[in-house]
Amino acid sequence: MGVLALGVFIAVTVIVNVVLKRRISEALVLALIACSLVGGADALNLLSAAVVDGFQSDVTFAGMAFVFMGVIVSATGLIERLIHILNSMFGRVRGGSAYVSTLGSAAIGLVAGSTAGNTATVGSVTIPWMKENGWSSNRAATLVAGNSGLGVALPPNSTMFILLAMPAAAGISAGDVYVALAIGGAYCVLYRMILVFTWARADGIPVANREGMATLGQALREGWRSLLIFLGIAIPVALTFGPLFEFLSRPELVGKNSMGSISIIVWVPILISAIALIEGRKRIFAPDSKFKVILNRELPQFATVGVSLFAALSASNIMEALGVGPQLSDFLGSLDMPKAAIVAIVCVMAVVVATPLSSTATAAAVGAPAVMALTSVGIDPVIAVVTVLLCTSTEGSSPPVGAPIYLAAGFAETNPTKMFMPLLGYFVLPMIVIAWLVGMGWLPIPIS
Repeated sequence: MGVLALGVFIAVTVIVNVVLKRRISEALVLALIACSLVGGADALNLLSAAVVDGFQSDVTFAGMAFVFMGVIVSATGLIERLIHILNSMFGRVRGGSAYVSTLGSAAIGLVAGSTAGNTATVGSVTIPWMKENGWSSNRAATLVAGNSGLGVALPPNSTMFILLAMPAAAGISAGDVYVALAIGGAYCVLYRMILVFTWARADGIPVANREGMATLGQALREGWRSLLIFLGIAIPVALTFGPLFEFLSRPELVGKNSMGSISIIVWVPILISAIALIEGRKRIFAPDSKFKVILNRELPQFATVGVSLFAALSASNIMEALGVGPQLSDFLGSLDMPKAAIVAIVCVMAVVVATPLSSTATAAAVGAPAVMALTSVGIDPVIAVVTVLLCTSTEGSSPPVGAPIYLAAGFAETNPTKMFMPLLGYFVLPMIVIAWLVGMGWLPIPIS
């Protein structure tokens, strides 16, 4: 029954969201109800228990807190100042604007997990700049759309929250996943930097005109305070993982139980929002501030994220109660396939499902069985979660339905269909390979 519930959940979500063009939150709620009906006479009990668990999860709060954090960071202009600093570092090298675009996407990925938001924020600034520096419209748009996946490949993001809240991830530390995904995402950023290096030389991109370009010292003097937002990440990570955590966990100090109660997914958005509000308070309360405009624009996103997370978590609990994880694991085990083949199947499956669906919906639909399938062949649960997240990060760059593709094409004034094959070849397939290498342990990720 669990596999049938999984199939129903995916089918209803795709039909309502992709075919009927309804919001993903609506699609997931309807898919949740349909999923519970698979339980037959026990449907009402399954649904009520799943709903209670969904409301009690701190993941729902964390998801909306990160949306609010993104609004604050955007309204204070922190991202623009970070890009200004990056430009002073990389703007003087061949293809520098593309390096800045890539690192800018990574910086946004560390504070907000939206692929479309990543594309809109970075693309509006760097695509015109890349075109001025000699990049073709198609190449600039392809890079920005492909980089949008860094919103999911780097922590934190709602997809990570969903996987952490699933029964399949029981016992996994949020701090361990946060750090492991940061390392896995760093591999993805490194690949993109190498790709830009290769493209810049293949396309004959000249060195940018340095006239009027700020030095690193000037950029830091003007915007050094924007770097403080990374303290909002570093402090919770240090308190939940590593030497400082071990030191404070000693019985004569704070104690392991007290230290273990610190939730990284709760404190990261709180601290970053607080730092951004303090650092950017003058901009927020200025007469010409865009804070209210941005807040009003993003208000629907609060409801979408909250409802989507709640519905996805509840549906996952129902599928788990119906036995989807063990059923899929037993099926894969019966195939008597080597570990490498199982990891490859899971990676491809996650990417295929993420093509019509968002990464959030993909995690809700196949996250638990994917993680269980990977752990069934001896992969550490933390690595299994990171592997699935890296695969679902292709959501924005998977043609033909990825929203970032059309956003980037609009900024670059190019035909989006010309981006389809480059996106598949340079971003989707390489992400499958990187995720597979991580799952196999050949791209090392240290875990505690």
